[in-house]
Amino acid sequence: MNEKNKCEFLKPSGIEPFYPEIVSAYQKAFAGWPWFEVSKCADPLRRCIGGFCKLAVGSFCQDCNSRVKKPAYESDELISRFENIASSRPTYWYVEQNEVGLTLAAIAWEEIAQTIAFEKYKDVPDMNVWLESVFGDKKMIWLDEVFANTSLKPTGNLSNFRNMCIGFMKNLNNPIMAFRTINPSMTRAAERDFGDRAIVFKRETNELPDRRDFVIINMEDELMDTLKETER
Repeated sequence: MNEKNKCEFLKPSGIEPFYPEIVSAYQKAFAGWPWFEVSKCADPLRRCIGGFCKLAVGSFCQDCNSRVKKPAYESDELISRFENIASSRPTYWYVEQNEVGLTLAAIAWEEIAQTIAFEKYKDVPDMNVWLESVFGDKKMIWLDEVFANTSLKPTGNLSNFRNMCIGFMKNLNNPIMAFRTINPSMTRAAERDFGDRAIVFKRETNELPDRRDFVIINMEDELMDTLKETER
């Protein structure tokens, strides 16, 4: 593959050299549209959605009458979270690089619906019931984070979305993937690349009690055929 556009899957043991670039890309990505997670909410009641604020550190928030003091995502905090994930379940990373540096990274892991609900939806108890009704005790791949450094690659960062998802499925040996998102580009990429194998539950509707879209990609039959072909 052309070194100017290198894509690779890494076990957690191989991701450490990328941490400085991953942390920087993560902070920049989620500070922008559509998240605007720039700083931690200074309000003791955490009235900002998700506990994050769009104001820069040092700014005064008139809504909670406090000055924001901490960035939304601190370096040590992020690295610790990534390492805790990797030490507790099957996990893989995916990274893309060009001649300038890391342009995109993603982390995915395998777990059951109950664990995903406990870790990702503490603020939405109804999702615990919803996830269990959809998946039961079946394990799936959770596409936890996908983030791009648009200062190094302004466009086309989801052009390899299909290959990324299939690669996670092969490496984690599971043909079912799910993720949540408020980014319409992620939802469109799943629909574009997987067609009717991507099921999208739209946010804040009767079918989904959450403020984020929920996407399921089921490649059970097709992935098994691909794996068998690879073995020949």
